[in-house]
Amino acid sequence: MPATLTSAGTLQNAQSCMSNDDDDEDPVTIWIDDLRNSDDSAASKIWNHFMQRLHDLARRKLRPETRRVYDEEDAAQSAFNSFCAGIALGRFPDLRDRESLCQLLLVITARKVAHRHRYDGQLRRDVRRTQSELIFSAATAEATQVDALPSPEPTPEFVAEFVDVCELLMNSLNDADLQKVATLRMEGYKDSEIADRLDCSRSTVQRRLEVIRRNWQELDLLN
Repeated sequence: MPATLTSAGTLQNAQSCMSNDDDDEDPVTIWIDDLRNSDDSAASKIWNHFMQRLHDLARRKLRPETRRVYDEEDAAQSAFNSFCAGIALGRFPDLRDRESLCQLLLVITARKVAHRHRYDGQLRRDVRRTQSELIFSAATAEATQVDALPSPEPTPEFVAEFVDVCELLMNSLNDADLQKVATLRMEGYKDSEIADRLDCSRSTVQRRLEVIRRNWQELDLLN
């Protein structure tokens, strides 16, 4: 049987998919059979019929920060593509009617959103780890901010998250001198070079770096 519903929100959406037309001539039932027979027009009809419900579900479940780079249309299209691929591979043999199809599409969409949130969580950990390495690398480190990114061509999602984390961390430093030290460190300057630029001692720079470290660890952004 198609996957069962796992949340009240998804159940509410599934109930909205039900129709009073329960006879064998329900067009959705016909479209399912046509799709199994590789009728591309059936896929378009099913998509047009359920698209708005999938969008509505994904919009409610997506976190605001995720919707900047992955919105309800992305989630719905990904879910529908997975559904069509499954049909082509002979999956969902018990899928027969409007209600079961709607439930299945909603569940797949909800799972796509959940997977994306897990991906974003890992992405943020990677960004924060990179940020931590930029600021608190060994004094002899010469990596620049661009060099420290995880690949020669970082994804747009990574870049957007990286910029957001940089801004958040900098805004958490209420001292202009701390912000200057953090900025220079991110740009790849060594402790002695930072000291020369700020006209202070190297030990002062190191003390400020330690203050920055404690400040950011209290924000729980470097774990």
